[in-house]
Amino acid sequence: MSDQPYHFSEEEKKKFQLCPLPLIVCQLVNGQYRVLLASDSYCNMIHSDRNSVLEYLNQSSFSRVHPADVDKLAAFSVEAFNHKESHLFYRLSISGEYHTLLASAQIMLAKDHETKLGIVTYTDLGYYHGEDLSYSFDLPHTDQISGLPNSDYFDKYGDEYLVNLFAKKGSAAVAYFDIASLHSYNEHYGFLQGNKLIRTCAQTISKYFPDCLVIRYLDDSFLAIIPAENLAGKLTAISKEVASLAADKVTSLRAGVYRLNAKDTLSHAVDRAYLALRYLGENRQRPYEVYNKTIQRYFENRDYLLGHFEEALTKGWLTVSYQPIYNIFSNKICSFEAISRWESPGKPVKKARSFVPILENSGLIYHLDLHVLRQVCQLLKTRRANNLTNVPIAINLSQTDFRIPSFIDHILKITQEFQIPHYLLKFDLLALPNDSDQDLLQKGTSALQKHGFEIYLDRYGGENSDLSTEALINYNFSSLKIDLRNLQINSDKSKIVLTSIINMCHSLKISPIVKGIENQDMFAFVKPLGVMEVQGHYLSPELPQAELVRSPADKMETPEEQELYARIKKVHAFNNNLLTSGSLAYSPNSIFIWDNKKLTLVYSNQAFAAWVQHLGFSDLDSFVHACNVTYTSNYNHLWNAVINCNQEDNISQFDWITDAEEFKVRMQLVAKTDNMAAFLSDGYKVRDRPKQIDYQAISGINEDLIKKALIETTNVGLFWKNHDLNFLGANQRFLDYFGLTLNELKSLFLAADPRFKQILDQEEQILKDGVAIDNYLETTIKGRKRTFRYFLSPIYDESQISGLIGIVVDATAKMAELTNLRQEATRDPLTTLKNRRSFDRDFAYLTQRELMVMMIDVDHFKEFNDQFGHRYGDEVLKKVATCLLKTYGIGNCYRYGGDEFMVIWDFHTSEIVLEKDRQLRQLLSQIPILDLKFDVKISAGYVYGQASDEKAIYDMINQADSCLYQSKEQGRNQITGKEFHPVAKPKID
Repeated sequence: MSDQPYHFSEEEKKKFQLCPLPLIVCQLVNGQYRVLLASDSYCNMIHSDRNSVLEYLNQSSFSRVHPADVDKLAAFSVEAFNHKESHLFYRLSISGEYHTLLASAQIMLAKDHETKLGIVTYTDLGYYHGEDLSYSFDLPHTDQISGLPNSDYFDKYGDEYLVNLFAKKGSAAVAYFDIASLHSYNEHYGFLQGNKLIRTCAQTISKYFPDCLVIRYLDDSFLAIIPAENLAGKLTAISKEVASLAADKVTSLRAGVYRLNAKDTLSHAVDRAYLALRYLGENRQRPYEVYNKTIQRYFENRDYLLGHFEEALTKGWLTVSYQPIYNIFSNKICSFEAISRWESPGKPVKKARSFVPILENSGLIYHLDLHVLRQVCQLLKTRRANNLTNVPIAINLSQTDFRIPSFIDHILKITQEFQIPHYLLKFDLLALPNDSDQDLLQKGTSALQKHGFEIYLDRYGGENSDLSTEALINYNFSSLKIDLRNLQINSDKSKIVLTSIINMCHSLKISPIVKGIENQDMFAFVKPLGVMEVQGHYLSPELPQAELVRSPADKMETPEEQELYARIKKVHAFNNNLLTSGSLAYSPNSIFIWDNKKLTLVYSNQAFAAWVQHLGFSDLDSFVHACNVTYTSNYNHLWNAVINCNQEDNISQFDWITDAEEFKVRMQLVAKTDNMAAFLSDGYKVRDRPKQIDYQAISGINEDLIKKALIETTNVGLFWKNHDLNFLGANQRFLDYFGLTLNELKSLFLAADPRFKQILDQEEQILKDGVAIDNYLETTIKGRKRTFRYFLSPIYDESQISGLIGIVVDATAKMAELTNLRQEATRDPLTTLKNRRSFDRDFAYLTQRELMVMMIDVDHFKEFNDQFGHRYGDEVLKKVATCLLKTYGIGNCYRYGGDEFMVIWDFHTSEIVLEKDRQLRQLLSQIPILDLKFDVKISAGYVYGQASDEKAIYDMINQADSCLYQSKEQGRNQITGKEFHPVAKPKID
């Protein structure tokens, strides 16, 4: 074999190029087929110039070759060099039509007497009309690439061979071999390497099963009739040897095996061997599978499921049950997971794992997933109609669903049909394999999230945990489901692993859900770890849909509880040191819920429990009880901190003092609703408290104690700087407020931050004139808009200013309150429309002119608000306000109260009033309310006329309200109007 192309003289080149026969001259260079010359006649035959011909042939491209002839032409290109003379019939596209060519190859030595050259001449046999090309350079029953017998030989002689093998050995088996992913292998390494792998497989099978019938069956498969004994070692060895010889060292042979009995036909055996191979699926760890009863039942089940799937959908055999997910903090059901079941009449109930994989592989799973979605939406709608509380329901989706272009449109259509808010639906995705269409999945999940649906990642920690971790990086999941059944709960290592996963979730702002809790030990294992949501059969069995239709509301979280705990889930509130025992060296950490002026402890770590025990309480319940019934001393400080946090939305701290010790306790508001609040509490020991008298004269207090109090216990931020305006220090309250450490303060804070330029400028002024500063600043701190009041005072050293001291006090709540008071004076905060407080100002210029006063009410608003929640109700009011402004213009619309609006507009004619009403109703038709569309119906009443004074305008309002009442009495969704009749003033005698 040469490593360089042969160099022709110009005379030799000319001789070949001018040859009257269509021919090419080729050579094997480093094992690769290389065309060196092409005659003019060859170029004319295929209608192409010489340069294009050589470029095409040397790219090993088979784009113009009939697909059925590619393999044998690729083999012929190499194998021809092993024979003195070879011939091949194949089809080539010439000017858009396939021609049948006869290629005749002869091997000759070049003039250097060393280099082998292939001279291939061609005969064009004309257009190909579809006849079978059975003629070739090999025998009719021999595969051209592998050299093995082909399927024709197997069909002709296989039965005879099987009979002889039974007679000789007393047993027989059929092995169906398959090359894993040959198509990908060919794309990566080329057809020549692919054909080499086929020959390697053929030789390896023949090596381990000598004197047996081995054939190449289809493109990437082989059949072998072999003795039925001692198969395991041979089949494993074949798989390993092929993998070791493959170019990627991975691609191997897998086999399905069927052991025959005397009554089996050969075709029956081949079918069963093929089923055994298919049963392996994507499992690359097992080199073979032997057909058995399990495989038989699997394919019988598969055939039954696929044959009856449409019937199951239409006849209601596919049912949905619901696995409750509990909130440990509230001790209530916070959501469900919808689980499908197949309940054929007269047959055992099939669980999802027995039919979902089959539907996935067959491409039918999206029908099931949409069916489950429809069932879930029907349940939510029924509960809503029965005035029962709804909680979110998670629905399992297959990754293959996203291959259906209209899948998300189907989801949106179903949710709109049942008018289900998207926050009530979550979608579970299993750990995503690497061979998934990642781009399609990412686009699909992102689209669902944009429409307001949350996506969960299910079964983290199982067999796909490495893929789950990759998915966490590439996707934005709301929750992560961790299967506890994959961990040993009696192992400290398992606790460390689970704790690490939980902390990872909080750091990624993902809510962890622990599933698979099957007994009390599992529940006790999870409860201290700071997980809020859990599920498992120990907590509740799966519930049928019929039971949930009438399930009492007190078992489930209220909408306000759902809102509160949803906000808590977003806070990384849990301490990493969850394995400490009896030590106060780690921070006691807890979460309290404030509801109806009562505190409930919903979470505490072991350090907090140890601290409570250290205070002298027997358990946590007795401590919480004392907090709720005692309002003196330390408990009074606790309640003051709770009230302060709740009002100021800020961190509050106080000292918990015992006879022997002093502890610093910090509380921070982490979630708040109308009637509930959640506080994160932590703390640390400040010092051992020396014995001292209870009262001490002020003059006797040491200055160091005063300094210590300012630094450690005061509830205002304190900092001090030198004359160069470099930070020298700050108290803990200051650092907490700005979310800094002392090192960060010294190196980063303020110096180059444009938000604080105002303070920096004033500090420089203080160093010049010594005049103290009292001012406010509004900026963004820790991602939230804050307003704080700050005081700056100079520090003197022997009449020279040596630095300054600053005090920071949060004023966000107070400034917001002032702003709200100003807005409430004239504007409704929800809709931004003018409110009743603006009447006195507006009515002064509305007298003595033709007016229309209209009162408008949203039909059945209370029922809507109760069924869909305040978020949707508030959005309806805002949309009505927006449509009023579009219809009647700015300055003419008011929110009168609740769901009632008022319009005061210049009157022209009643026809114009009715046209404006029609326009308004059209705007409110199928109007988007968050993630759904609704027809918002309104009733209206109006009067028109002239008001002589401001009192008359109030009379017009009352008469318009009477017309509104008349519209509601007549069936709602209409308008009633009349001319204004002034109310007669009482006569004074």
